Amino acid sequence: MKKEKRPILIGALVIAVLACIAALCYAITFDKNMPIEEQSMASAFWSIAYWTAFVLIVCSALTGVVFLLKDAIGVKARFLVILAATIVVFFVSFFVASGTDLPATLFEKTGTALSASKWISAGLYTVYLLFAGVIVSLLYAEVSKLIKK
Repeated sequence: MKKEKRPILIGALVIAVLACIAALCYAITFDKNMPIEEQSMASAFWSIAYWTAFVLIVCSALTGVVFLLKDAIGVKARFLVILAATIVVFFVSFFVASGTDLPATLFEKTGTALSASKWISAGLYTVYLLFAGVIVSLLYAEVSKLIKK
């Protein structure tokens, strides 16, 4: 791996781990028997998870575009393969998502359309699968380095 890409990867992993931890904390602190307005801690975790995931997606897209423009031929093929794989993962997640992960009362209280539930579930499953893919690829890279030595 080039040295210029290493800080980007570390930064992305830190942001992804923060988003996952915030999402887990949200799941732990959310009480479905309590009104949403009284759940300030759960709302704070939700905001952190939402915005860190948003920042990660925007930064990933910008980084991909920068490297695509920097090395047009070599990176273009890899970028397109990664983009296609991400789209496939999203569609698989969409078809697997039930859309009933969150209670309907939560959608009514937040003013979100109930039809968005399947999209939200698909987005969450996509993030989980991509994060698992990153972990597996990092483990594979480290194990292959150890085997080659």
